[in-house]
Amino acid sequence: MKIHNAKIDPAPENEILLITGDGRTLPDDLLGFKYFEVPHDTMAIGRSIQCVDKVKHWANVDGPDSVWWAEHLPPRNDGKMPIRHTLGDCRGYDIDWDDEMGERDRWYGSTALFGVLAGLALGYKKIILAGCPLDTNGHWYFEDSIKGPDWTTEDFMAWEKFISNPEHEKVKSLSGFTMLMLGKPDKEWICTKSSR
Repeated sequence: MKIHNAKIDPAPENEILLITGDGRTLPDDLLGFKYFEVPHDTMAIGRSIQCVDKVKHWANVDGPDSVWWAEHLPPRNDGKMPIRHTLGDCRGYDIDWDDEMGERDRWYGSTALFGVLAGLALGYKKIILAGCPLDTNGHWYFEDSIKGPDWTTEDFMAWEKFISNPEHEKVKSLSGFTMLMLGKPDKEWICTKSSR
């Protein structure tokens, strides 16, 4: 991934990036993350922006379908709008990313994977996923009986391709299928300096 166009400097303020998604596990994952008590930047996906106080980045890989959201986000970065990221040039966003494959219309793997790749490209040393389980258990803001997204085989394959890259060692998840693939963060992993 590389930045194609940027209207704002997205440089990290901290070495750790917390990515929050809309999975049903988000509230519990955020409680688990608080235990670590580490300085971090946050990248929120979708409505998860409502669950965190300070958000440096907001991401949605479905740029054209989420323009209204991007243009009406609440201030969450010390009274400023978060830096808004999407794949491809789109109104309402601050950073236009290029997947270097020329497949902007066929993205697989979830916005969480997009956020991970963008976070790594921005230079974050460690990335922790909260509320990004990649399961069908629904969203934190709906009642339990409402099913979540049906992920495709290509979505899972995109994540499996990512874990074949050594960079995956910089990423952990607090729940679900992504936790099974990437591992769960602990204090030792968080405190160990990255060798890359």
